[in-house]
Amino acid sequence: MGDFASPEAGGDATTPRRRNADEDATTPRQEPRDVAAPPARARRRRTHTLSRCAFLLSLRGCSGGWVDPDTPKQHLKTKSLRRPEAGEFELIYSDEFEVAGRTFDDGHDPRWTAVDKNDYTNMALHFYKSKHVTTSGGALNISTRYEPTSFMSAEDKKGFVEMQKRTKPYASGLVQGWGKFCFTGGIMEVRARLPGAGHVGGLWPAMWLLGALARATYVGSTDWMWPWSFDKCDRSLQPKQEINACEPNPHFGLHSKEGRGAPEIDLLEAMPGSGTLGYGLKKPYFSASYQVAPGKPHDRPIEGKKPRKGQWYEKGLEYGKNATVNAFFYGEELSHKTKRDTYVADAVSANRPITDDHFQNYHTYRLEWSTTEGHKHLSWFLDGEKVFHMPPEALELTGAKMPDEPMHILLNTAVSSTWGFPAPCPPGCACECFDCQGSLPDPACSCGMPEGLCAMLPAFYEIDSVRVWQQADEPSHKVGCSTDTRPTAKFIEGHRHRYFDPYNDETQPLKPQVHGGGTCTKDKDCGRASACKDGQCKCQGEWTGPHCRAAKAFDDHVWEHPPTLSFYGPVVPASLLRFGALLVGVLASVFALHVAQRQKKDLS
Repeated sequence: MGDFASPEAGGDATTPRRRNADEDATTPRQEPRDVAAPPARARRRRTHTLSRCAFLLSLRGCSGGWVDPDTPKQHLKTKSLRRPEAGEFELIYSDEFEVAGRTFDDGHDPRWTAVDKNDYTNMALHFYKSKHVTTSGGALNISTRYEPTSFMSAEDKKGFVEMQKRTKPYASGLVQGWGKFCFTGGIMEVRARLPGAGHVGGLWPAMWLLGALARATYVGSTDWMWPWSFDKCDRSLQPKQEINACEPNPHFGLHSKEGRGAPEIDLLEAMPGSGTLGYGLKKPYFSASYQVAPGKPHDRPIEGKKPRKGQWYEKGLEYGKNATVNAFFYGEELSHKTKRDTYVADAVSANRPITDDHFQNYHTYRLEWSTTEGHKHLSWFLDGEKVFHMPPEALELTGAKMPDEPMHILLNTAVSSTWGFPAPCPPGCACECFDCQGSLPDPACSCGMPEGLCAMLPAFYEIDSVRVWQQADEPSHKVGCSTDTRPTAKFIEGHRHRYFDPYNDETQPLKPQVHGGGTCTKDKDCGRASACKDGQCKCQGEWTGPHCRAAKAFDDHVWEHPPTLSFYGPVVPASLLRFGALLVGVLASVFALHVAQRQKKDLS
């Protein structure tokens, strides 16, 4: 989902990451806190849930700190659809969104953060607001609206930061698990109903994973980091990959000669709309992708046309029924000030048609991310049916590797002039006008927008559940954003400024978790088993957040102590440490002998 082409000093990105594939309504509902309640017809009833304590005991010692107590018992275990012989996978993370009225402002929720900031990427037309993300009707609800929002943007003007007033016409929501829940390997499922209408273009809903070393929309954290997954020393690529395998003595607790980065796995990027595109692909459809660097620098396929034999990734790739290679986005060049720093990122991707039903009812999107030695792969499924399969040999084209970084989950709806909007803009249209104001918007504006978009808004992206399973006896399966094999905490602490935006009135990457304190008039205002005292919610038991509506969550295993410094010394080779110890011992012996001789001389 993320384009992380960086504007200087945080200004708007000018290089689009996506192109329209074609080059070429729903009734608003009443909702609490600005968000719609999903219709009951599409919801399944929750049954057989457990108390928090009983639930965790039922897991028999496996990871349970991130498991939602509202998860139905039948989902405690699952099996791989790709390799059922691999045995059972146990639930290690879930969010069922059963408690209404949860808020996701910074510090409000232990699992998610909804950002309040401009999106500088992908030629975005939206401003993200946390108020457009909440829970209602048993689902997470992300609303997208025509809601012009003005803000101050820090932009580079000949080497100086200059604040400019900008306005985005739409407002939407993005939640991310960055700095909270990350996992390496396993099975992930999202049950969701896509926003808007399948035949109306303009919205860009997504569910995706991003490496812990990068934070979406914070472009300073993604430069030379996204979407690298490369562990070889290549001197020509060294300046383009910040954490590379050529460095013998890295700082910040990183391992010697180990290439790192922040690859991206897209479970879904949906393209609503109507019409038939090249090679018979019909809208609406969704893309399932692995975005990775280094990319293929030369002889790249032409966007909109299928690659010729041997020109693109193909070894071992499998496409499911109706799925085809994504010929409308092969990746991009991430341009920087010098060619030395500029690099190519590839999107190894498949497109799969969907229908209006995916925007009207819930469907299940699954990713199987195997990190097991000898069986590594990425496999995507829709309602249990294969969409796309990728083995490691597919990446031999560039030398990139399968993802093994801790990754966090993101859910969002974007609005971009490069996604589903008429392209090229029709003659006579005000191509930079996206005005939906009033029942009859300016025709010069509307002709440059997808037909029906304004009438469809507000639109609601509803996520019924998010679940992750792993195998307890698989050593490559890990929970945590900074692990023994892939440490990140010290690097992030040493580069904190990259992960927050001071021009957005932020003073730190994440605020501490709020535990109670929300305003209330009665106990019912304060969620489960909690009380209203002196006009403030007092959380009880396993509940937290300002109104005690979120289940507590935590890592069961702490891989390292939290860093307290912003700079750490280089990793010293063991041989050098042994030599140093020997040298110190010799010097100490010589010094002791010298002192003894002096004492003997003084006595005589």
